[in-house]
Amino acid sequence: MNLSDFFKNEVKPALGCTEPGAVALAAASASKHFGKKIDKINLELSGNVYKNGLNVGIPGTGGETGNILAATLGVLAGNPDKGLKSLEDIKEADIEKAKSLIESGAVTQKVALDVPNVYVKVTLRKDEETASATIKGRHDNLTNITLNDKTIYNKDKEIKKNSKKTEYIDELEKQDMESLWNLASDISDDLEDYLLEGSNMNIEAAEQGLADPWGLGIGYSINKIESTDILYMIKAYASAATDTRMGGGPWPIMSSAGSGNHGITAIIPPTLYAREIGNTQRELAEALALSHLVTRFIKIYTGLLTPICGCAVAAGAGATASIVKLAGGTPKQAEIAVASLMSSLMGMTCDGGKGSCALKVSTAAGEAYLNAVIALMDGGLNMPQGVLKPDLGYVAKILGEISNKGLKGMDESMLSIIQRQ
Repeated sequence: MNLSDFFKNEVKPALGCTEPGAVALAAASASKHFGKKIDKINLELSGNVYKNGLNVGIPGTGGETGNILAATLGVLAGNPDKGLKSLEDIKEADIEKAKSLIESGAVTQKVALDVPNVYVKVTLRKDEETASATIKGRHDNLTNITLNDKTIYNKDKEIKKNSKKTEYIDELEKQDMESLWNLASDISDDLEDYLLEGSNMNIEAAEQGLADPWGLGIGYSINKIESTDILYMIKAYASAATDTRMGGGPWPIMSSAGSGNHGITAIIPPTLYAREIGNTQRELAEALALSHLVTRFIKIYTGLLTPICGCAVAAGAGATASIVKLAGGTPKQAEIAVASLMSSLMGMTCDGGKGSCALKVSTAAGEAYLNAVIALMDGGLNMPQGVLKPDLGYVAKILGEISNKGLKGMDESMLSIIQRQ
């Protein structure tokens, strides 16, 4: 398996929530080719992108929220060459201009039907002229650009470029915990440096949230509990990083499997645990590699955007396995830790991206630590219990079935409720 391709595509910096980030990227891409003052901006979004971007802060806007603002800023001032950080250079004047355009009624959004879970189409209009850009499958996967209904870019034609992604996902799907464990132990020095950079990035965002109450201030509040217990530290740091991200803080987050909150959950618990017990930087990097690999392995079966909380079940699984590795445990103990975590968290649902995601991330991070410790003491779910058993491949398939079939109706109900608010 080509680990360089995997980490290049699956673990990358993102500014703010990835759903409005994807909307801004599509809008900026369309605007780059349109080159005209626009009359209308129309967004067509998958239900998951709609709900996940509805109430999250946009970095650099002073706490302003939503997909509509992200799209408008993308059109006016976005830089598509920066990918999911396309709004990195916006100014106060851009924000005021965007608000004025939105207030005029020029920007609309609707939920698109029968599209992939990650789907964004932004269409710009000026009189009879149009430009559109489409993202689908992944948050930064720009697949199509049209100008006056003529296709000027079509990624589907770039078969060679896409085949690398398909190849590593196909190979990842064939792995088990032991082989993922071994892959993580074989990372290059360059990948080690990159993974440690992601660790530092997410810790910095957490420290900002501990110093000031961004978003709902969950991490800031937990940090005030007088305890030196690493459990409280993990919960505080994980939620604080989420507070800054969902509150629109200007600090990038190293994502995992296309999600910043997944990245926070996958990275912060092992980073803090490694500090606590004195692991080397190399040992931490290998544990982080395992965390990302397990996270993405599970997302193969559940999908990238799901009715079940991926921060809990996917990134939480990665984090708990990585802590077992840091502690000198075994792949079997990691599988027990993952199954135990699932028994605790697989009922956690996703009701969209917003400030209260910090509570879910805090819970997932804390459970990742606790279930790793339990497994290391030879406790936990070490035999079939309910729908679970300590086997990573089996657990991932069961989660996929529950998420894609069992919770499908619930996801539709959740979206309906959100749209009525």
